[in-house]
Amino acid sequence: MSKKETVNIRPSVGYLSILQAINYRAWYAIAEFVDNSLQSYLQNKANLRKQHGANFKLKIAIYVTKSKIQIVDNAAGITKKDFSRAFRAAARPENRKGLSEFGMGMKTAAVWFSKNWIVKTKPLGERELKVVKWDIKNIVKDDVEELDVKKSELPINRHYTDITLTDLNRAPQGQTIKKIKSHLASMYRCFIEKNEVEIRYNNEKLKYEKPEVLQAPYFRDVDEQKKNPKKITWEKRFEFRYGQKRKTATGYANIRETASTKEAGFALFRRNRLIKGVGENEGYRPLEIFKAPNSFVYQRVYGEIHIDDEDVTHTKDDFQWTPEEEGEFLKKLKEELEKEPKAILSQADRFRKDRRSRDLRIQSEEGLDSSIKKIQGSIAVLEDFKPPKQPEISKKLPEVKNKERRRKTVRFEGNDWLVEQILNYDKDETEWLKVSESGKRKKEIQIQISMTMGFTAQYFGDQPDEIEGMLLLASYIALAEVVARNRGDSSAHNVRSYLNEILRSQPPNLNY
Repeated sequence: MSKKETVNIRPSVGYLSILQAINYRAWYAIAEFVDNSLQSYLQNKANLRKQHGANFKLKIAIYVTKSKIQIVDNAAGITKKDFSRAFRAAARPENRKGLSEFGMGMKTAAVWFSKNWIVKTKPLGERELKVVKWDIKNIVKDDVEELDVKKSELPINRHYTDITLTDLNRAPQGQTIKKIKSHLASMYRCFIEKNEVEIRYNNEKLKYEKPEVLQAPYFRDVDEQKKNPKKITWEKRFEFRYGQKRKTATGYANIRETASTKEAGFALFRRNRLIKGVGENEGYRPLEIFKAPNSFVYQRVYGEIHIDDEDVTHTKDDFQWTPEEEGEFLKKLKEELEKEPKAILSQADRFRKDRRSRDLRIQSEEGLDSSIKKIQGSIAVLEDFKPPKQPEISKKLPEVKNKERRRKTVRFEGNDWLVEQILNYDKDETEWLKVSESGKRKKEIQIQISMTMGFTAQYFGDQPDEIEGMLLLASYIALAEVVARNRGDSSAHNVRSYLNEILRSQPPNLNY
């Protein structure tokens, strides 16, 4: 027989209007429902296994259409003890050491997604199924503070929670659906890997795939040309304490077999739930450790770190540590990563793979795809540009304020040529490559490269060998011009003139 009671939902109007407008992302909103299911399971694991056996698994099913979002689980339900608190905003649970600690998750996510929602819950060990319906429009209009609870009896061994959202404010679609699936699999990977939970999205079982770990010799052994250097699996575990309260950080770091600008970086967990590092380009990659986005460390180092004692935001998408605390955390982390016998950062920075390998071929193909798209714009620059027919070749380049230079005498066709490379750091430079030449057989040649123009800054990295490659390429172009002119080619300057015009008119976007 059905019984009637009410549940208090205060405060109502003000907080509901705020929740509908907060800056939220769909995967974090759905994660709030998953958190509640997981917390119900974790708090009642012993009783659930007592009833169903040691192999009991939490199952969470998420169904999404254009008009409805439904989340169903086989956890322990919302118990009589927690029922009144579960529907009040900011009513925090007594146990705040789990995944549900702010008393905001279900309400925030449901109101953000929809105008109408229904909660059906049958608690473990209780006889009553309870149903609560939310109609946001009427709640706001009539300033409702209590909702009716419909109750009916079900067998005592039944237990579940079913939350259905309708009249959606926003329905996941397109790329958002793809991100929800990948992000949820990533967020709850610890529970999925232990086979404690199964999460399905429209019947698709979610799974997280960890990247393959690099197996390769130490770069020092390669540099020293050791015979048959031993291959090492580049992964290490660590534990350290940081901050005034001596909080604990545990985890592992490795070097990815396949480099990635999107998927590398650390995933930071709290209580086995991923907080920071959810999704593409979201990995925790602080500059103090990972350097610039084009560095090998940025693209190769990967890992998981658990910091259970750190506070998080109420949306559970970031930590609330102070700059000083995070600074000490990073200092200790860097020390751990560089400890021998596996110096992860140095290996990631210095190790180079064969260009014919699958890894670098994939990256090269990405670069090729991006490069070919820019060709039309580059060549169009030269349609109206005409280089001088008989330019006056400088005998000496004008001095620049901010520079580095190196000199070396080289032999060419029986004569000594003094070659000087100059790195120009002046911000107002508009020519990427400049060349001066004096003398006939014995020459003095200056080759000046702009280090501040967008082309240099974006494409040539920050490592010595990357800078070396750029300087050699520029120097080869300059020396080819000098040799061509020395052999009677009066138009030898044209290639450099065209090149400088393209790089001046088509600078890369440094925020690309």
